[in-house]
Amino acid sequence: MRRRQDDVEAPLRVLFVCTANISRSPYAERRAAQLAENSGLQVASAGIPGYPGRGMDPEMGHQLRERGGEPNGHVSRSVTNSVLTETDLVITHEYVHRLRITSSFPEHAIKVFGLHQLADSIAALEAPERGLALLDQVYSQAVSDGMQRDVADPYKRGRAAARACALEIDEALAVIVPVLAGIPAVLSD
Repeated sequence: MRRRQDDVEAPLRVLFVCTANISRSPYAERRAAQLAENSGLQVASAGIPGYPGRGMDPEMGHQLRERGGEPNGHVSRSVTNSVLTETDLVITHEYVHRLRITSSFPEHAIKVFGLHQLADSIAALEAPERGLALLDQVYSQAVSDGMQRDVADPYKRGRAAARACALEIDEALAVIVPVLAGIPAVLSD
């Protein structure tokens, strides 16, 4: 189930998606970039429906800074067909995001996984492949997804909600990023 026709060993292009692209998805994008530094893994983020032109939520920005990241420079954007076309893997934070993408852009449905769904599917692999072959492998044995596996939106819910959200994302990224990037496992902060 190839997503693109070029080199199957090329670094993967990953898109993190949440609602507005100001809290969960930019946090996940920046943390994944930290964890996969110098691996070639390409990460980006967007929102569905999205609220283009906004910076990162201050509370999630605080969580990112505590982990050595930098929220400045983030500019929110919406999921579009062209964004999805340039992506090998889409990771959503809520089941409804996945449903919106697959109904609005059915040609990209094969690339869309929930964050926890992907982490659990990768953890279940005995011998993970690399690149696009890994995505085929994950797709062929993906575990179920649903609203009970959502990452709660911390927006305007205070520092404790932002911290809980950041920890939940970090746990999943600790499983996902090493395999996607083809690097040794990393410990979460």
